Order: sequence, then C-alpha cells, then structure tokens
Amino acid sequence: MGTMFDESIRNQALFDGDREPCLLVVKNGNSAGITIGRANGVSSIVCNYFHDMSFHQTSIEWGIINYDSKSEVFSEPGDWGSIIADIYGRIDGMLTGGDGKTKTSDMTYATPWWWDLERIKAKGFPNAHPNIL
Repeated sequence: MGTMFDESIRNQALFDGDREPCLLVVKNGNSAGITIGRANGVSSIVCNYFHDMSFHQTSIEWGIINYDSKSEVFSEPGDWGSIIADIYGRIDGMLTGGDGKTKTSDMTYATPWWWDLERIKAKGFPNAHPNIL
C-alpha cells in the first residue's frame, strides 16, 4: 500500500504481452466500472490560462491506455476523479480526462497522486496521507 512517486512511474518493471515495459493499473469508475490499463512512464506539464491571462493553473498529466487493442475503454465520461492504483495496491493518480476509443487505443489522462498529495499538504493539510489503517 502507499503512493507511487515520480521515479516509480518512470522505472517500470512489468511487461505486457508484447514484452514491452509497462505499468498495469486499475480503476473503478462511476461509468466504465472496473477496468485495467497500461500506464506509460511519461508525464506532461499542463498549464491552463484563463481569460484575463493573469491567473493560471499548472498540473502534471500522465497517460494511460486500454490494456490492449481488443480491450474496451479504460475510462468513460463520468469517471473523472476516480483513483487509479497499480497492481501492488499503491495509489497512482486521479483520472482527469480522456479522448475516447479509436480502432486501436483509448487514451486517458490522470494527475499523478504524488503531485496532488504535495499540493494537498501545502494547502493546509500537512499530515494528509493515503494510508487507511
């Protein structure tokens, strides 16, 4: 149990059916239910600017695709906010969006949990932790 951190996301020790390195993840969403996907080791910094350009938000997004080309989608509209965990039971991220299924893949985006947890602690909850016991 616990939380996966940035270095763990980049150094993936599992392999898919094609012997490509990957991180198997699972989520239980409000719309798609329980699904399994493959997360990559790349995170992108996303900046959203608002109309007056004096206020912006920055976050990190992490890509997750469906398990294989024959699998259904990893996420659907309504799954936003779902927690994503790896097969070791560590919290990996929070689902923030997706682009839907194509003929071969489905892309979902999540904010890595280590990024969210740092901000939760900085905003007045210094003792926040993911442990439920």
